[in-house]
Amino acid sequence: MAGLLAAAGLPAFAQPAACGPYRVALYEYGALAYRRAELGPAGIDVDIVEEVGRRTGCKFETFMDSRVRTWTDLAQGALDATVSAIQTPERDRFARFVIYMNGRNRLLVRSGLPDSVATLQAFADNSQLRLAVVKGFKHGPRWDQWIAKLRQQGRVDEYADASTVARLVALGRDAAFLSEPVVWERILADSKLQGRVAIIDAFPDDNYAAGFALSKSRVREEDARKIQDAITA
Repeated sequence: MAGLLAAAGLPAFAQPAACGPYRVALYEYGALAYRRAELGPAGIDVDIVEEVGRRTGCKFETFMDSRVRTWTDLAQGALDATVSAIQTPERDRFARFVIYMNGRNRLLVRSGLPDSVATLQAFADNSQLRLAVVKGFKHGPRWDQWIAKLRQQGRVDEYADASTVARLVALGRDAAFLSEPVVWERILADSKLQGRVAIIDAFPDDNYAAGFALSKSRVREEDARKIQDAITA
């Protein structure tokens, strides 16, 4: 038909480009995304991706991956998107952000330490205490600055995922980790840390914005707008 229209000097109507399929990396983090035996991943982020797909007609292929590999692949143009991604100026260079959540982290300190730790200063003053973090995570500007100071002292241990972080705090390898209410209930239950942590809310104004991070080199601007409109709605 297009050939006949062209031969007749009439414009052919191009079919709209398909939205996707786009590969979306999830990461295991409490209620946001978790694995189910013999089933696909579940959680808040999974539900959001599915609902955005339903509203936009975009095709998304979700899979679990480490946070370090996710950000490396996005920066190198080898991945389409990820979720619950904290926006930073560095990441703005290679990704468009569609924000759908705000939050802030707290410090969760294992109970039963030899000395009581009720403040960040008390934690910082005890050089024997170590902090566990997930490699590749951002936590908010002020938290990241505080972590950087501990890292300079050699007191930060990095692990592949939040489950490992919590488990090693429970075992006594580290004294504390960072988390937030939307995810920590599941993490504390799985690591047997329920009722065994003190929560320090040191930076109540250190909120972060997070959402889809869409590769600027791989996700079309038109599709990014569709995703933004769906989230806004």
